[in-house]
Amino acid sequence: MFDECDGWGTSIVRVSNSRGWHRVAVVDDRGHDAPRDSGRADEPDIPVEEFGRQPPQDMAAEQSVLGGMMLSKDAIADVIEKIRTNDFYRPAHQAVYEAILELYGKGEPADAVTVAAELERAGELRRIGGAPYLHTLISTVPTAANAGYYAEIVAEKAILRRLVEAGTRIVQFGYSGADGQDVAEVVDRAQAEVYEVTERRTAEDYVPLEELLQPTMDEIDSIASRGGISLGVPTGFADLDKLTNGLHPGQMIIVAARPGVGKALALDTPLPTPTGWTTMGTVSVGDQLIDASGSPTRVVAATDVMTDRPCFEVEFSDGTVLVADEQHQWVAEIDDEKRTLTTADLRVHVGCAMVRNTAPLDLPRKNFAYGPYTVAALAGMAFDDPEIGIRIDAEGDVDVMALMSDLGGRIPYEYLRGSIAQRRALLAGLLDARASVDEDGWIIVPAATRHMTAVLADLVAGLGYTYKRSATGWLRVDTGDDDVFTVYHKALRHKELRRRSGVRRLVAVRPVRSVPVRCVQVDNDDHMYLAGEAMVPTHNSTLAMDFIRSCSIGHQMTAAMFSLEMSKVEIVMRLLSAEAKIKLGDMRGGSMSDDDWTRLARRMGEISEAPLFIDDSPNLTMMEIRAKARRLKQRHDLKLVVVDYMQLMTSGKKVESRQQEVSEFSRQLKLLAKELEVPVVAISQLNRGPEQRTDKKPQVSDLRESGCLPASTRILRADNGSEVTLGELLESGGQPLVWSLDERMRMVARPMVKVFPSGHKEVFRVRMASGRVVEATGNHPFMTLDGWIPLSDLRVDDRVAAPRWAPEPRDTSVMAEAEIVMLAHMIGDGSCVKRQPIRYASIDEDNLTAVAAAAEHFGITAVRDEYAAARVTTLRLPAPYRLTHGRRNPIAAWLDGLGLFGLRSYEKFVPCAVFSLPNDQIALFLHHLWSTDGSVRWDDKASQARIYYATTSRRLADDVANLLLRFGIYSRTVRTEKSGYRECWHVTVTGVEHQTTFLAKIGVHGARGVLAKRALEKLNTVEENTNADTVPAAVWTQVRELLRHNGMTHRAFAAAMGSRFCGATMWKHSPSRSRLARVAAVLDSADIEMLATNDVYWDRIVDITSVGEQDVFDGTVAETHNFVANGISVHNSLEQDADMVILLHRPDAFERDDPRAGEADIIVGKHRNGPTATITVAHQLHLSRFVDMARG
Repeated sequence: MFDECDGWGTSIVRVSNSRGWHRVAVVDDRGHDAPRDSGRADEPDIPVEEFGRQPPQDMAAEQSVLGGMMLSKDAIADVIEKIRTNDFYRPAHQAVYEAILELYGKGEPADAVTVAAELERAGELRRIGGAPYLHTLISTVPTAANAGYYAEIVAEKAILRRLVEAGTRIVQFGYSGADGQDVAEVVDRAQAEVYEVTERRTAEDYVPLEELLQPTMDEIDSIASRGGISLGVPTGFADLDKLTNGLHPGQMIIVAARPGVGKALALDTPLPTPTGWTTMGTVSVGDQLIDASGSPTRVVAATDVMTDRPCFEVEFSDGTVLVADEQHQWVAEIDDEKRTLTTADLRVHVGCAMVRNTAPLDLPRKNFAYGPYTVAALAGMAFDDPEIGIRIDAEGDVDVMALMSDLGGRIPYEYLRGSIAQRRALLAGLLDARASVDEDGWIIVPAATRHMTAVLADLVAGLGYTYKRSATGWLRVDTGDDDVFTVYHKALRHKELRRRSGVRRLVAVRPVRSVPVRCVQVDNDDHMYLAGEAMVPTHNSTLAMDFIRSCSIGHQMTAAMFSLEMSKVEIVMRLLSAEAKIKLGDMRGGSMSDDDWTRLARRMGEISEAPLFIDDSPNLTMMEIRAKARRLKQRHDLKLVVVDYMQLMTSGKKVESRQQEVSEFSRQLKLLAKELEVPVVAISQLNRGPEQRTDKKPQVSDLRESGCLPASTRILRADNGSEVTLGELLESGGQPLVWSLDERMRMVARPMVKVFPSGHKEVFRVRMASGRVVEATGNHPFMTLDGWIPLSDLRVDDRVAAPRWAPEPRDTSVMAEAEIVMLAHMIGDGSCVKRQPIRYASIDEDNLTAVAAAAEHFGITAVRDEYAAARVTTLRLPAPYRLTHGRRNPIAAWLDGLGLFGLRSYEKFVPCAVFSLPNDQIALFLHHLWSTDGSVRWDDKASQARIYYATTSRRLADDVANLLLRFGIYSRTVRTEKSGYRECWHVTVTGVEHQTTFLAKIGVHGARGVLAKRALEKLNTVEENTNADTVPAAVWTQVRELLRHNGMTHRAFAAAMGSRFCGATMWKHSPSRSRLARVAAVLDSADIEMLATNDVYWDRIVDITSVGEQDVFDGTVAETHNFVANGISVHNSLEQDADMVILLHRPDAFERDDPRAGEADIIVGKHRNGPTATITVAHQLHLSRFVDMARG
């Protein structure tokens, strides 16, 4: 037994017994029991914490839910409305629930047998306890009729568990507050945790019409009594308020435009990163840059490339030159005052503005094979200086001559991103070896090679020092008061001559010809990042501000602005500029006149009383915004919320794609509007669609986050197994189930809820090594090992995802076997041209017999015609009756119904009805089709099988390839040409595994069947080449990260894999799926196992060609946000949840001499509750506002 103090003056007495320590009494330092009674009679008892308790859960209820679902489909429907996968406590139960939902989504029965098969396919059966456990679940169910009630118990326990977890986190937040963290922020985060627990309990249920009629009539009566005057929040624009009746509670409004007044740098501007360098043109969201304090900072948003913008060349005293547009922002010191100025504002401060050097890059220590000083000194060829030799010896034993030979005067780049101490040692080695001190205190370093010059410049700038390049390529370095030498005589001279420094002065701002520029947003509080080789610190929406001014200042309604782009000071400065009519540039530049100060003082009183709340917290999550907005609603009757802007929001979670994350924000903002009953205005950026149009006007389609596809793109359906074009879906308005990849890269069926036009854009044709071809715009994302990547960022030899198999469709239908046989042979060797007899020709007697027998199903007796000269036998298939009074040949009518009658060989295709067949009938169809124009043989010379189907119809070739996917056979389509003949397509089956599957499960009818059997016998003796089906070599990066995390050496890993250690060679080649599965087992990694067992084939890009501009379209797939297009997995577009979409268009933003200069169009492109229209206003951007056009 012993006592301890909990830090609050309370003693905790613990008693030991055989089961461990237990808290038995709590006594404070005054002898009172704790917790003490508060004296309030109505206060509920506080539950006493007990250690060793399990989280809330009900195992019997979980088992009964799953058992009931496997007994009754009705029980599944009852349960899915009440619980989700994560509501189950046991991971095994989560896996079973997912399997049942998967089968239910496909329309298949969910019983013990089918669920076991589904779990086995997903590799989860052994983990849940095997098939016997599923029977145990069923046997424990009292009755399936009560599954819904059991689900409610599971849901309640899940909420309690989440409450326990949230409570734990809130306790941690409380201690964080005690350590000095802002209390208001702690409260907001704690409130967000509670809201997240209760989020799922706020879902709305259906309401009968009679309960809705009276509130609706009250609303209509209220509007009429006001003469049609808006009850919503006024926008401040008369025509817009007349059109929309203001911004109404529950509405989500998106205000979007191209970056019109952006802050941008030239595309070739180098940007330092924690691992090296990138450029403004290649940096993307999620990348790491360096902030002004030297710490890594993440890019949270990046604009598209912007052209035709006024640009300037900004030169500093150390020779650094950067090209930026006139609105780019810089943090400079003028008269010892730190100010943020645009490039245009900097022009008046040339000679007096100074930009302070960056702090040293603060990066983690790295483990290097040799000490940094040793590497630098030997790269500088200093090996005979005794002082340098002592320092080298201090870093460890080394073969000096061998290492110097290996280095060859070069320093490995990884040394440039070590810790500050490591890089200081590296610099000291270089300076000791090569440098001298000039009379002015600057250090002169003669760099003999371009490599050494670049290394030294990176090293000096990364430590916060200044350098200049001389005409000879040597560098002059200014390190200020820091000691950078270790060789005594150099250190002494430097100490005598050096002077304080650390700043660079602005010496020129010159206008230059416009160049393409781009802007990024980073996540640090100052919104700053380093740019240029010298690492200069640089900085990183007007209509919504007008809405806020109208709401808060004009009508005294409470508004809140959550700004992820501008600081509080910047927002208030813009408000003051707009209200007091003072130029924003004068405010920023400190050049306000006396009249300006008078106007500002006159407006300050009214502005200060406005109920406007501003939050510029970085990295705000939706839950935090929701918590803060809810608090404002309760305390101040919040009427308007503005979020600036959507693309800068982050969830902090691992998501499939940035597009999907932004779409999720859109949905959550809509839910926020409904929950608080306030209009929510979200600022958003448009894609580059407007710039590609002649009139430059934006459209609603420009708001969507992904690219587009031509109308001819064929989508693989999951309901009937066939393909349908985007154009057909747009025309019909259908919402079919389509095949899609889930987060584990498994094929699942999901509905395509919408197809829509996306404008007229440049389209590129992408051809794969498999022969598959898909066309898309440059910004359309494709699945790669690194996630969804736009086509414009992909190159030849990159590998993208394609489905390696297609499951049976949800709605299968059976066809008579005779019809399947007849259809296969007519597609292959049949002739059904209009006004000619229906014929079938073959030299294979088995095929002729099969067709003759199938004709009897139609009541037709085949007539045999022998043509010795043609070396072929023809069967005529005449009608069994006279073709009068509109009667047709039954086979002709049947083929016409399938869409095949009258087609030539190069026009043929596989009808939709075939794709709906079950797999055994698909096999029968291919079995007979291959006996017509197919080929199967064993090549003795090459010791391999040759299997292909030949056709002059590209669509038929693609259809055959899709049918083969039903058996997991990923084929190649090869184009062949022969002079004087039409181009031909060979659907080729390669690889021992695929060929064996084809011959064993499908086979070939007739004489070719004999050759097929021989080929199968030979294949059984051949060892499979596993390198034919590989995962991209980039997967080794993930493997190396796991090795570092697990503390396993490469040699130990090779031994565990049972292979010979071969150094870096291991990481150069793409691993086979089987090899990757062994890697997953060794490292016990579920993610690596997923890559080895998923439903993806990684096809290689062999060609990307522009095919000009076309009308393009896209669709939206629920949940998974991707679909199969022309056999390749592509991302979908994300539909916005907005009630209103307002687009901004400024003609003079693109053409300064436009006759409509000074005007702007507010385009209401989407209005769920009213008409759309274009409203013309005047822009006064120098005053940060738009205003109504003058009338009369």
